[in-house]
Amino acid sequence: MEALASGVWYHWRPGATSILLLLLWNKGSRHDPPQREGLLHFLEHALFKGTQRRSGRALFRRIERFGGEMNAFTTKDKMGVELRVPPAALPTALATLRELAYEATFPEKEVEKERAVILEEQAMYEDIPEESLLDHFEEQVFAAGGLRHPVIGYAESVRQISAEELRRHYKALQAARWVLVLSGGLPARSVAKAIQQTGWDRAENGPSPIPPDDRLAEASVEELKRPTQQLHLVVGGVGPSPYALPESLALQLLLHELAGPQMGSRLNLLLREKYGWCYSVYGFWHGYPERSVWGIYAGLTPEAKAPARRLIHAELQRWQDKAPSPSQLAQMRRSFWGRQQLAAENPAYWISLQARHLLDQGQLAAPHLWQEALQDLTPQALGEIARRYLNPLYERMYVPS
Repeated sequence: MEALASGVWYHWRPGATSILLLLLWNKGSRHDPPQREGLLHFLEHALFKGTQRRSGRALFRRIERFGGEMNAFTTKDKMGVELRVPPAALPTALATLRELAYEATFPEKEVEKERAVILEEQAMYEDIPEESLLDHFEEQVFAAGGLRHPVIGYAESVRQISAEELRRHYKALQAARWVLVLSGGLPARSVAKAIQQTGWDRAENGPSPIPPDDRLAEASVEELKRPTQQLHLVVGGVGPSPYALPESLALQLLLHELAGPQMGSRLNLLLREKYGWCYSVYGFWHGYPERSVWGIYAGLTPEAKAPARRLIHAELQRWQDKAPSPSQLAQMRRSFWGRQQLAAENPAYWISLQARHLLDQGQLAAPHLWQEALQDLTPQALGEIARRYLNPLYERMYVPS
């Protein structure tokens, strides 16, 4: 990765036939005002509805006439705009990105249309039990603070957000800290020239906003009735900051062994292959600058509710009670690190990872330090970290009504 200007970085990929661009702000749904949950997500949607120079449709045509793609996303602590274009379209992509970042207008009529779209999006997620369950899990984890509510907000809060509020918070977004990361096969000097031509080398960069305090809730089990065929279950807890080594890597290593994407993960072998109780089981880990939230999801046959829950809790307890052997840890380490290497080959993942590190830590990610931390991890240390973080505090389930 090479710095081309203040806040602008380039990842050169020899032989790449496209250019990826990611503009990432250090602001997300955790910064939504009270009673306006979902505002940043609404702003992200409405960003594309027109600028001082052109309509929303014209913005997309500028990129799509090259065969390019443009999208945006909001997470709990970040908001970003992504573009993927052929190399010849780089100046156009940078200029379009700058328009979106500094010249969006949020027309009243378009804002009202997008409000209806977001309300429909909320309804869609609520119709998918797995999505809904995961969306609302952190309402149980956090008693207060911006990490508690879903990124998309609530129907009642989205209905209250005005176009004028979006414009006001758009100004605040412009004053927040950002990074622009690009990846492609063009020489760095060609990319730097396009950066200068479009003014990104002169764009001002502000401080990172201070997130509101988040307060963890007491441990709890919540059982909700839903008109479903399956029983949907999440068991989880809280962990360290993603940047706390080796604890954060060790927790992810344990989740990978328990419920990773591989068919040989412990819970997949038991819940699916041995007993036939479920089709889908996997672990997740949400990393925020100051802490993380982890969980295990399983979609189960309702009859397996009691034995499946006992089994999941027993497997979590097993790692707390008994450290792995050196050979078992070596195999776990090899599988986990191999998965990271596969993910790093995806340029979109790579630039997103680097952008987050630049915003949160003020420096690039250093995978060799992660690998060294994993290599130095002993069975005893892994057992201690399991006892510290793998105790499930929160359990949420949708039970067929």
